[in-house]
Amino acid sequence: METRTLFATALTALSLSASFGAFAQSTDTTQYRYGLDLDIAQVISIEVPNSPQCEVVTAKMTYRNSAGEVEALNYEQLSSVCANQN
Repeated sequence: METRTLFATALTALSLSASFGAFAQSTDTTQYRYGLDLDIAQVISIEVPNSPQCEVVTAKMTYRNSAGEVEALNYEQLSSVCANQN
């Protein structure tokens, strides 16, 4: 009985991780261009890579539009190190 419960738990965890992985990969990432018409109802996350020097980095914003669909957008910004330099 214990083996059956362990197997069911592992199977459930595997199916959940697969569905979350599919959700994360289901969004195509758009590259931002000046003047691009954006429909952002809710920002889900913003990922900015760490950089040891002041430079332009590519950040990724994942958001939900007014229709409830999840979209992703790449854009360029200065790294956080630039703000700390005088």
